[in-house]
Amino acid sequence: MDTVTYPDAAVKAELAGWVFGRVDISEHPGVARSLGVAGVPTAVALTAEGRVLGRIEGFVPGPDFARRIGALRINREP
Repeated sequence: MDTVTYPDAAVKAELAGWVFGRVDISEHPGVARSLGVAGVPTAVALTAEGRVLGRIEGFVPGPDFARRIGALRINREP
């Protein structure tokens, strides 16, 4: 994901509207558990209040990842 998906121009453009963070699940297993992360890579989209909007599990190519993140963004907007 770091070398193929995240550098993709469409992904960068879509993630510009999000706050992006990483959690090392081996160092913070409680955070992983609370978000329902069982393996990596897993992207979890949260609202500012911490409500899970959705997740993307496993490797996803850039264009598909951007489309899926965009769908989560659209679904969270009023």
